Amino acid sequence: MIQYLVSVGTLGVITAILVLGVNVRWGFAGELDLGFYLFPAVGAYIYGVVTLPKASKAASISYILGWNQSFPVGVLAAAVVGAVLALVLGAISLRRLRANYFAIVTVASAIIGYAFISQYKPLFNGYNGLYAIAQPFSGSVNLDAQQYADFFFGICLAFLLVIYAILEMIRRSPFGRAVKAVREDEVAALAFGRSPYVLRLKAYVIGGVVGAIGGALLVNYVQAFSPTAWSPLETFLLYGALLVGGTGNNLGAVLGAMVVLIAFPQLVLLLPGLASSPDALPAIENMVVGALIILTLYFKPGGLIPELKSMSGQFRTRGQWNVFWRRKARVSPTADASARQATS
Repeated sequence: MIQYLVSVGTLGVITAILVLGVNVRWGFAGELDLGFYLFPAVGAYIYGVVTLPKASKAASISYILGWNQSFPVGVLAAAVVGAVLALVLGAISLRRLRANYFAIVTVASAIIGYAFISQYKPLFNGYNGLYAIAQPFSGSVNLDAQQYADFFFGICLAFLLVIYAILEMIRRSPFGRAVKAVREDEVAALAFGRSPYVLRLKAYVIGGVVGAIGGALLVNYVQAFSPTAWSPLETFLLYGALLVGGTGNNLGAVLGAMVVLIAFPQLVLLLPGLASSPDALPAIENMVVGALIILTLYFKPGGLIPELKSMSGQFRTRGQWNVFWRRKARVSPTADASARQATS
């Protein structure tokens, strides 16, 4: 039981990182990137070819690089390539395209990447993908299977905490407020001397880096990666998690990932009769998860943790509202009536 909970928790932490990447683009900057999963996929592939040894021609495996590097080097390489890819795609698509047109371009980019990677075998072994990826630090730590699972969960949790802290600092920074201003009213932000294109491009690159790091951790978790692992459904599930948790709110993004991508699928497994039809389980799971997302958004349109109007943080904002109500309560009824009579 403990091993199962650790495995589910590890997957939840990794998906929370991916949802945070979506939140940077859609929640902070208002960029509807429907091809977001291209960046976790590229991060997973780059991590694989950087950490794997040279491809063996005898085993009919073909991929680039094969540097046999360590876990930190692989994650760093994935983040750098994710940033470069985001910079190139964002520089092209964000300059002239907005809203629906930008979303179409991102979908087209993901389709092109999927087709090229799956068909061009010398790049990442084509449709068969990469496999036999060594787990991080497995050769330097002397742990059994359960201990190593706990160890890897700690690594993923550390990444989540660091990324969350950095994104929260960005959200509270002048840059974060400027990005939100562009999302709310681009013309007004432009009138105050802000460049919507530059701000959106920076947010797009940050989201690409977070997505690539999440992909590097994901390929460590599954120890293999192929084009079948990044269908368009994955991106829509990430957006569903963000909408349920709360758009524009880092805490809501993490909560949404845990609820939609972890808790909802686990609840589906408790439905009676599914054990007798294992082939139908994925389809039933997607339908039930979709229905639960719709119900959650119907009763909580802003998500479980709605975005705050203030950028200063949830606890401080609540304190400001408490001060406001206390000040209002201090006004006596006589003074309040006198004020209304004077203004009438």
